[in-house]
Amino acid sequence: MDKTYSQTFEVGDRTLCFDSGKSILLCRESKENRNLWIKKLTDVNQIDNLIEDSSKYYLSCESADNRGYYLALNKATGATAWFIPGKAYFQIIYDGFLYLIFADEKKEFYLLKVDRSDGEKTWYHRVDEDLCEYSFRAERILLTYESGKAEKISPRTGEIIR
Repeated sequence: MDKTYSQTFEVGDRTLCFDSGKSILLCRESKENRNLWIKKLTDVNQIDNLIEDSSKYYLSCESADNRGYYLALNKATGATAWFIPGKAYFQIIYDGFLYLIFADEKKEFYLLKVDRSDGEKTWYHRVDEDLCEYSFRAERILLTYESGKAEKISPRTGEIIR
């Protein structure tokens, strides 16, 4: 590749390259060394993280320290499947759903459970800024805070388990 990109992500047999100066994301097939698609990402300074499933790339896009959006892109075409405004600090696919530690425009933090097909929030749970650990199990999500506080959340409903 003759162009230097500010960020490069090796994802399976593809490479995603982000040019922060032009806000362009390029998807290349690594073996064939050919471009598959290119996409303009509006108001993005950097991509904080990227994960994938069989049909989509999920990108945490940052536009400022506490601003950004979470983007789901079709792997084959680069078309936007859906997006959520705000900044994601953590993302995982667990038990068929996408979970995000997310900050909104008011700098309030939430754990979101998101339907991967359409980006709809299944539930959300407010979390404190000092969240330092999280673990996922079939029967509970455990959130641990620096203050010593711990919460058990139902993965199905997002409600606190007492």
